[in-house]
Amino acid sequence: MRATLYLISQSYVSGRTLRGLMDGLCAATDGPSRAVRLERDGAGLWQALSALASDGATEITLRPVGLPFSQSLLAWLPGAAGEWLTRGEAAGMRLHLADDVACDAGVLARIACAPVSSQPIVPRVQGSHGKGWDRPPAHRHHILVCTGPRCHLRDAPDLLGLLKAELDRLSLGDDCLVTATGCLFPCNAGPTVVVYPAGRWFRLPDATAVRRFAETVLQRNQPLPDYETFNTGDLHEPA
Repeated sequence: MRATLYLISQSYVSGRTLRGLMDGLCAATDGPSRAVRLERDGAGLWQALSALASDGATEITLRPVGLPFSQSLLAWLPGAAGEWLTRGEAAGMRLHLADDVACDAGVLARIACAPVSSQPIVPRVQGSHGKGWDRPPAHRHHILVCTGPRCHLRDAPDLLGLLKAELDRLSLGDDCLVTATGCLFPCNAGPTVVVYPAGRWFRLPDATAVRRFAETVLQRNQPLPDYETFNTGDLHEPA
């Protein structure tokens, strides 16, 4: 059975818009299909491939969706998908990566000629300012959570949501400023979370690790060597 997997690269989009895009792509596709976002949350690439294989797919075409799609992601995807092919569940599976269609003349023409609605913009003093954007919030920890595609791939797609849930459970929301980021670069050691001002880096691969991290590092201020990958505090944050 042939199937299509749409790979959407878009961090800053509402859940409703993302769902509409995913549903629209799958509805317009002949044959079995799924869609995933490569960043932030939801099913990751490997999980989606496994789901299609479980449904009976034997050949899957990966379709990048973006205008344009990141060239670095296109270069990385064959290796990432190829690693999934080494799993037992992928035996006999064939994968293909489609070209990015963002520069296709027909696609661009349809976008340029599509009917649109619009709304007027009026002058507004300090229109770029938002409520509560004047000072940093009070917090003891600034936590950077990588939601880039390389960390999102590694079977921990709900890292950000899991961490926020743990902070709520432990009543640590006021103590922790959580910032979702793009790539933090030590991707091979991901999924990555960094705690400042301590400058400590952690790999949190699953819900158990997230819970231990929240209870040990954030609540009790104790070390967690089982999951700590780097400590840059001495180099970059002298007392």
